[in-house]
Amino acid sequence: MTMTTAHDYPILAAGQCAACGAVGSLVAFAGSLPLASGNRMIEVPHLVGERCERCEETFLDDTSHARYLAAADELVHQARLDAGAELRRVRRKLRLSQHEAAAIAGGGPNAFSRYETGKAQPVAAVFNLFRLLDRHPDLLGEILEAAASFQPRVKSPLRGT
Repeated sequence: MTMTTAHDYPILAAGQCAACGAVGSLVAFAGSLPLASGNRMIEVPHLVGERCERCEETFLDDTSHARYLAAADELVHQARLDAGAELRRVRRKLRLSQHEAAAIAGGGPNAFSRYETGKAQPVAAVFNLFRLLDRHPDLLGEILEAAASFQPRVKSPLRGT
C-alpha cells in the first residue's frame, strides 16, 4: 500500500515495487543484465539489487547501478565509433571531404568530423543516405546537384560534373 507524507509524496511500503506498485514482490537479485546499442549487445555481470517478481523490474544497489551506467556509456561510445567508421569508409569511397559530406547530409562544416570521431550521433537519415550511396555510388552526382540547389558552396568531387 502506498502512503503519502504531508507533502503528498508517495512512500513505498517495505518490499513494494516502485515500478508496478506490487507489495511484497521484491526479492534479492544477483546476476547479469543485458545492454544493447546499435548492433552491439553485452551482458553486465556481477550485479546486485532487488527484482520484482510481478513486473520483473530490477533495482540495482548504488555500486551495481554505477557499473551498469558506466558500461552503458562505454557501449554507446563504441556504437558511435562503429557508426563513424562506417560513415568514414563510405565518404572516402565516394572521395568526399568531410565538409562536402556534411553539406550533402545537411550538417555544419564540422559535422562529419564529429560523427567520424564518435563525438556526435547523426540522425538516421544520414546513415540511410550514406548506406544508399555505398550501394549506389552512381547517385552521388544527382545528390550533389540537389544539395547544390540548397547550398551553392557544394562542389562535386567528380571531374567533369
